[in-house]
Amino acid sequence: MQIEDVPEDDLVREEFPGLAGQAIGSGQTRFEMMRDQQRKGQLGDYGPFVDQADWDLATWLMDSGASQTEIDKFLKLDVTRTHTCPSYAGKRELLRKIDALPSGPEWTCHTFVVHGDQLDYNGEKCTEELDIWCRDPVACVNELLANPLFREHMKFAPEKLFTDDSKEDQIINEMWTAQWWWDLQAQNAASGATIAPVILASDKTQLSRFSGNKEAWPVYISVGNIAKSVCRQTSKHAMILLGYIPVTKLECLSEATRKDRAYRLFHYCMSYILKPLIEAGKEGVLMTCADNLVRRVFPILATYLADYPEQCLVACHQENSCPICEIAPSDRGEPVLSPSRNPTRTLKALKTCRSSVPSPDIRRLCLRAVDKPFWEDLPHTNIFQCFTPDLLHQLHKGVFKDHLVKWCIQLAGAEEVDRRFQALPDHPGLRYFKKGISTISQWTGREHKEMERVFASLIYGAVPPRVTAVARAVIDFIYYASFASHSTETLRRLQDALDTFHQNKQVFIDHHIRTHFRIPKIHMMEHYVALICSKGSADGFNTELSERLHIDCAKEGYHASNKKNYTQQMIKYLTRHEAIDSFKSFVAWTTDHRTDTSTYSDSDSQMSDDISDSESDRPADIAIPLLSSHSTKWQLAKEPPYPPVSLQFLKDKHGAVDIVPALTTYLATKVPGSRVTPSNYDLVDVYAKISRFLLSPQRLTDETQKDSVRATPFRHERKQVIPQHFDTALVHDDLEAEDVGLKGESTCDPQYATKLTHTQGYRVAHHTLAYIEWFRQIGEPNEPLRMSLVSYATREGCHHAAIVPIHSILRSCHLTPKFGRQRNATWTVENVLDKCSDFFLNSHLSIYMFQMCDGDFVLEDNT
Repeated sequence: MQIEDVPEDDLVREEFPGLAGQAIGSGQTRFEMMRDQQRKGQLGDYGPFVDQADWDLATWLMDSGASQTEIDKFLKLDVTRTHTCPSYAGKRELLRKIDALPSGPEWTCHTFVVHGDQLDYNGEKCTEELDIWCRDPVACVNELLANPLFREHMKFAPEKLFTDDSKEDQIINEMWTAQWWWDLQAQNAASGATIAPVILASDKTQLSRFSGNKEAWPVYISVGNIAKSVCRQTSKHAMILLGYIPVTKLECLSEATRKDRAYRLFHYCMSYILKPLIEAGKEGVLMTCADNLVRRVFPILATYLADYPEQCLVACHQENSCPICEIAPSDRGEPVLSPSRNPTRTLKALKTCRSSVPSPDIRRLCLRAVDKPFWEDLPHTNIFQCFTPDLLHQLHKGVFKDHLVKWCIQLAGAEEVDRRFQALPDHPGLRYFKKGISTISQWTGREHKEMERVFASLIYGAVPPRVTAVARAVIDFIYYASFASHSTETLRRLQDALDTFHQNKQVFIDHHIRTHFRIPKIHMMEHYVALICSKGSADGFNTELSERLHIDCAKEGYHASNKKNYTQQMIKYLTRHEAIDSFKSFVAWTTDHRTDTSTYSDSDSQMSDDISDSESDRPADIAIPLLSSHSTKWQLAKEPPYPPVSLQFLKDKHGAVDIVPALTTYLATKVPGSRVTPSNYDLVDVYAKISRFLLSPQRLTDETQKDSVRATPFRHERKQVIPQHFDTALVHDDLEAEDVGLKGESTCDPQYATKLTHTQGYRVAHHTLAYIEWFRQIGEPNEPLRMSLVSYATREGCHHAAIVPIHSILRSCHLTPKFGRQRNATWTVENVLDKCSDFFLNSHLSIYMFQMCDGDFVLEDNT
């Protein structure tokens, strides 16, 4: 039994054996105190606004992005004043009401002076005045822990999860299931302390779009007590802005001293911002939590989310070394175990960095001249163990795009790789690179992920086999590292993928592509297993979150400002919008109509929209059994998109040449006693697509995925040719099985992969039917690609066709052509499925397909 088959409620939980998260009283959250103010008449139902309509208009105006002039014009319209009758006549009055709303932790500004070594025109040393804008981190932690909207998604004590009573297979996902929290709690087991693992993130970002070179350096804060699925959604405000580090060129300093002073300036600013955590981490702070219980909370810095340059800045070492271990530069990129960096030893060396006789460890450990790092006095903090896997910069952008793709293109040739991308069969949800990839100038994380879905099978044949093995291993590593929940087995497979990479990477040196692998991002892969065991799955610490937060917490505020002294205006903008969002949540909480309290998934709101846009409403008369516990029912349009057509039409236009004998066979074998004899002139309803949502097993991802299978021929619309879409899918051939799955002994052994020619409305035994053409598997999964090779199944020299109920379709799949050394020049995205003879079943299509096809991780019947 695999972990994905074990409901979370059925996992074996081992509670922390000592006192942890102990309550010492009860209290009120901020929402409850605001409700009491309403009952006493001290706060209106909608704050300073008259009623819900007045409040809704105010929030709409604030979220619209309209300028003050535009809002004033709108509020002065006769229709607005006479019909809407808002309680505010202009934007200034509107802003005064917004400012009267209850707000979160207060902002403060700390001004300090940097004394330079350059002389001004008076012969005096130059100075520069800088501002640190920040909030109290302890107040921010209190704000997060007391939010009643997080109540059902919060933990105050560590625990361990196992798949069964033997406790041999441990499950690691949230931070409270990992080792760091458990070990730290054990040091304070007798006190009943409540640990709040503080999560920090910082990243410098560009504000100006085309000119001006304006930048901001936000610092964000969250806590590991809140489920990562909530933290990843910026709309939930589970990670909030803590402060802004001043961005300066330090022109008052000479170039010789500027760089070292910039390092020390960063640590001075962070020391000021985080100073309240020192006392709070030692003595604890009484906080009322979301469950109305008062606890003594110890906020401890647990993780720091940053890209590699900023990790080096935080750790006070140069960018040619590892921020976690003391590996020698010559060993970087090799599977070599090295001792972890020691904070005590590092601090001792840093104290001598500005003395006349610095410690030899300064050079040996590649340290920078920072004599007082901000983490020096933070209790229970080992800064070198605070760094977490960075899926975006280290894997997607780093190891994959910047290195693997570049090396493979050098071997295969850019033109050949582009031609292969252009000839790939399309798939719903898979990006089609119409011009290949060599012309893309601006890469984003989305392009990296789309390439990963096809790259390993695409380059097969164009590069040596060991290069294919490296590509497969790297992408396997990325997929395993992206799991939302890990077991002992998945972590072993994560390490196996890395070992396979090391075993085969010499091929790039043999072909003169590389001379070494001393690349920091490759070395960081060595730490992934240990970091996941220590802090939880990597998806909870992805720097994509801070990249997204920049939009809400920096860029929108900057563009709403007058671009002068913009930091203070950005803070004012953010404070107002935070107050609006918080009061929205309060209003929903008081009326008991909270949004998304069951799943906290943004995709839920998209599910109905996607279906309604593409396939209208669900039919009431189609009852299709669930394929498994991890998927929803196939959905069809309420009405067919086309008028009824004859079977002869399907033969001519859809290529369903054997539909009459296939339907005759189906009726004879599956509908005993049927007196229906199909003929070419029978009319049937034809559907263009079936869709459903794949509900993720616990360890894969916290997101849902829409799965569709299309069957549409070429058609002409307004002098434009719309290409055909005949998707491939996995089909279960045991039509009597209620819980449908796949069995396999190797990579994946699907009974057949199908080419769906059309889904038609012959209603037999309450099932909608599909006409398919079978594929068959050829031998064992290919080495070193480790993907099943399939080709069309034939019968008497023709494609083997059949009719199946649509509930036997498991999910869509993607077949990658076996290109060989060079792509056939006649293959295109439209005809490759017809012209190519052999295909690979692409196990990297999605994390769902990867889980199903990789090794022993397969869905089994009646599990």
